[in-house]
Amino acid sequence: MLPRIDQGPPMTTGSLSAAHLTGLATTLAGRYRLERELGAGGMATVWLADDQRHRRRVAIKVLHPELSVVLGPERFLAEIRTTANLQHPHILPPFDSGSAEGLLYYVMPYVEGETLRTRLERERQLPVPEAVRFATEVADALDYAHRHGVVHRDIKPENILLQDGHVVVADFGIALAVQQAGGSRMTQTGLSLGTPHYMAPEQAMGERTIDARADVYALGAVTYEMLAGTPPFTGPNAQAIVARVLTERPISLARARDSVPPQVDAAVALALSKLPADRPASAREFAAALHDPSLLPAGTVSAAVAAPAVRIVPRASRLALAGGAVCLVGGLVAAAWAWGRTRAVEPPPLVPLTLELPGASPELARFAVSPDGARFAFATDSGIAVRDPGRRDYRLLAGTVGAESPAFSPDGAWIVFAANGHLQKVAVDGGTPLGLVPRDSLLAGRVDWGDDGTIVFESGNRLYLIPPAGGAPRRLAGAPDAQSPHVMPDGRGVLFVSEQRGTKLMYYDVASDTAYVVLDEATEGRYVATGHIVYGHPNGGLFAMRFDRARHAVSGEPIPIVSDVQQNGAIAPFVITRSGTLVYRSGVESEARLLLRDPGGRLDTLRIPPSVFGYARFSPDGRALALTVGSARGTNRYTAIFDLSLGTLSRVTSGGGGHSPIWSPDGKRLAFTAEGENTDAEDLFILPVDRHTGPVHLFRRPNDQHATAWPSDTVLVFTDNGTPRAFGGPANGITGAGIGVVNPASGTPTPRVYLKSPWSQSDAAVSPDGRYAAFTSDESGVPEIYIRPFPVADAGGQWKVSAGGGQRARWSGDGRTVFYHGRDGRTIYRVPVHPGPPLTFGARELVATIPGLGGAWDVDRHGRMLLTQTVASRDTRIVVTANWLEHFRRDAAAKR
Repeated sequence: MLPRIDQGPPMTTGSLSAAHLTGLATTLAGRYRLERELGAGGMATVWLADDQRHRRRVAIKVLHPELSVVLGPERFLAEIRTTANLQHPHILPPFDSGSAEGLLYYVMPYVEGETLRTRLERERQLPVPEAVRFATEVADALDYAHRHGVVHRDIKPENILLQDGHVVVADFGIALAVQQAGGSRMTQTGLSLGTPHYMAPEQAMGERTIDARADVYALGAVTYEMLAGTPPFTGPNAQAIVARVLTERPISLARARDSVPPQVDAAVALALSKLPADRPASAREFAAALHDPSLLPAGTVSAAVAAPAVRIVPRASRLALAGGAVCLVGGLVAAAWAWGRTRAVEPPPLVPLTLELPGASPELARFAVSPDGARFAFATDSGIAVRDPGRRDYRLLAGTVGAESPAFSPDGAWIVFAANGHLQKVAVDGGTPLGLVPRDSLLAGRVDWGDDGTIVFESGNRLYLIPPAGGAPRRLAGAPDAQSPHVMPDGRGVLFVSEQRGTKLMYYDVASDTAYVVLDEATEGRYVATGHIVYGHPNGGLFAMRFDRARHAVSGEPIPIVSDVQQNGAIAPFVITRSGTLVYRSGVESEARLLLRDPGGRLDTLRIPPSVFGYARFSPDGRALALTVGSARGTNRYTAIFDLSLGTLSRVTSGGGGHSPIWSPDGKRLAFTAEGENTDAEDLFILPVDRHTGPVHLFRRPNDQHATAWPSDTVLVFTDNGTPRAFGGPANGITGAGIGVVNPASGTPTPRVYLKSPWSQSDAAVSPDGRYAAFTSDESGVPEIYIRPFPVADAGGQWKVSAGGGQRARWSGDGRTVFYHGRDGRTIYRVPVHPGPPLTFGARELVATIPGLGGAWDVDRHGRMLLTQTVASRDTRIVVTANWLEHFRRDAAAKR
C-alpha cells in the first residue's frame, strides 16, 4: 500500500512547466503513466501514477527543476538507494528512482489513507492515547533507521501517513540525499533542509553534523502539535519561527491541555531541549519516557521517592496460598529463605505463591528471577518490567522496548536480553542499555547468564559464548541445531534442546567442543546443586533425573516435580534460582468456540462444545470439517471430523497425537501428522476417512512435518520444521522451516524441496488452479505473506502481499483473493489477485476484526470462513515456590 499525499485536482502541470511535464511523461512511458498531481512542497512535486509493469498505483516524487540541476543525479540516486534498504513496518522506503529530462525523481508505494497533517487540519487535536501511540510508532521507525545509520532530518506531519490506524513514515532519507548530494550548493536554490516548526536548534543554525537527536526534537514537536493543536513555536515567517526555536521555551503541554499526563508533558519537554545532550539519547528512550509514570515535569515535586525507571500499574491478579489469598512480597521470599538457612534439621516450609503480573502484555514463556529469588523481570510490550523486593508494583527499564529473553547476572545487578536481534545488558537500577556484541555483528535470540558469569546465546541455530571476562563471542561449533541454552553453574557445559529433533535435551562440553544426548523426551533443562537436571516433558510436567557429568548421562527414574507447568513448544517456562526458589508458569490452554462466517459477514456459532482447537479445514465439498482437538504434544490431541449438517463429531485418529489434517482433493482421505515408531519426530500419514484400512506412513525424516495443502492426487505440500540444511539448504543456513512436496500416490514417496532459504518459510497454500503458492516467510524479520509460482518456486518472481505482518494464508475458491491473519491476533485481511499475465495485486482490505481470534481457521470455495474464538482466557499463573530446593534435596536423599 502506498503513500497517499493529499489528493489534488485532475491532472495539471502544477509546479512543472509543460515542457518538463511532457519530457517526464515521455521518459517514463512504458513504466509509469502519470495520472494527476497530488501535491507540491518546498523541494518536490508528488504525482499519482500507474505502475504499468506491476499494475499498481504508485506515488512519484519529482524534485523541482532548479534543485535537480544543482544536485545532479549520481550522488542523489546513490543516497536514495541507501535509504531503500530500510525495511520496517512503519517506514515507507522508495523502491525505484531515476532521472528524466534533467529531473530527479523517486517512486514510493501509494498508501490509501491520509497524512497526519490532513488529520490535524480536520480535528486540530488528537485523543491523548492515540497521539502517544502514533508518537511511539514513529519513534520505533526512527530508532530502526538510526541504528542503520540514517537520520530523517525532516520529520513533520506531512511525512507521517496514517493507514489502518497506524503510522508510516515517508520521505526517509530525501533530506539526507539532498544534503549529501548538494552540500554547500543548496544555498544556490534558496532552499533549506527541514521545516522550521519542527527543526532542532542545531539544524536551524546550519550545523553540518546532525545526528539522531535532531529527529527526536522533531518528533517531540510533532507530538506537541498532536496534543496542543499547534506546533511549539509559530510565527509570521520562517525567520521568526527559527528565532523562537533558538531563544524561547514552549508553553507547557499541561498548561495547553490539562488532560495530558505528566510523563508525556515531561518527555516532550525533554525532547524539545535546546541542547542535544539534554534530550533523550535515542528515539527509543523518548518512546519509553512517554510511558514512564515516574517521569515528572521540571519543577514538579513527587510525594514518593523518585524511582530510577518507569512504573507499570500491575494487572489485577489473585494471590493464592494453600487455597487462601495472600500478598506476595519479594521480601517474604528472601526472609523465608534466610530463616531456612538457620535451621539445621528441618527445611523451612514449602511456600507456593502466585505472583502478580505486570501490565503491557508480559511474555510468560521467558522471564527472569534474580539469584536470591527476590526480584522478577518480564519482557512486556513496553520493555522489561522489574518487580523489586518488598514491592507489589513493577517499573519499566528505559531503553528496553522490544526486549526478549531476559536473564539476571550472577550478582543480580544486570539483566541481559535480546532486542530486535541485538544482545544488550542493562543495569537493574536503570540506565542506558549496553551492547555486548561488537558492531552487532551477530543477531541474538534466547540468552542465558551462568553463575560463573558466562553468557551463552542463540544466533540462528548456533550457540555463541561470551566468557566471564567479556570479549568477542565464540561459536560453539560442536553444538549444532541448538536452542534454549542454559549454562552449567561452573560454565564448563551448556544444556540445550536439539532443534533437529525438537525434543532431545543435549549437553555440550566446552573443553571437548562436543555435544551428547542426555534425554530423548525432554524440552529445555537446568542443572541444580543436588546433581540433578530438572527438565520439562513434551507431554507436560517438570521432572528431575540425576546427571553424571563425567559420563554425560542421566541415571535412575524420573522424579516428578510439578504437573501443571504450561509448556510452549520446546520451551519449558521455569527458573530455579541459586537460593533454591522454583518459579514456573502454570495453567492450561484456552478453549475456543467454532464460528462460521458467511460471505456477507454474518457469524454463527457451530453446535460443538468449546475446546482447544489446533487446526481446522473444510472438506472439498464444504460439508464437513477436519479438526485437531487438544494442543498438548503427544497422545493428548487427535483429529476428528465434524459433520456440518448432522452436528456430529467423530474421532478419526487414536494414539500418536494425530493432528494437522488436510483433505485429499476427492475428500476421501486425510493426511495428518503423528509420531512415527521408534522416533520422536512427527511424520506424515494418510488415512481413509471411512477408516476401512489403517493409516499409511508416507516417509521418515529427522524433523517434524505437517501437511498444508493437497492440490492434486500426486502433489502433497508440507512444512518441514527443521533447518534448511536438513532439507537441502545451505550448510550455513539459519534455523527455520522449509516447504516440501511429495507424491502420495507413489509406491515409495520421496519428498523434494519446494522452497529453501536461510530463513523460515512455512504454511504454503496452493491456488485452485495450481499455479501459485501463498506462504509465510520471516525473511523481513517479521512473518509476512508471499506468493511464488507453483510447483516450481523459481519459475517466476516473488511477491509480498501482506503489510505489517501476516500469517496463515488461504485462497478463495476462484483463486482471485488471498486471505490471511494479521499479527495482532484479531484481524483478517484480503488481497485481490489478478492472475494476468502478469500477476498483479490489489490493495489490502480489512475483512473482519474478531477479538480472541484463534489460529485454527479456513476458507471454503463458497467464501465461508471457519474461525475459532477464545471463550475463556488462559488460566495462566506464575507460581513462586520458595525453599523448593531444600525440600527436593531432602526428598532425593531419602530415596537414594
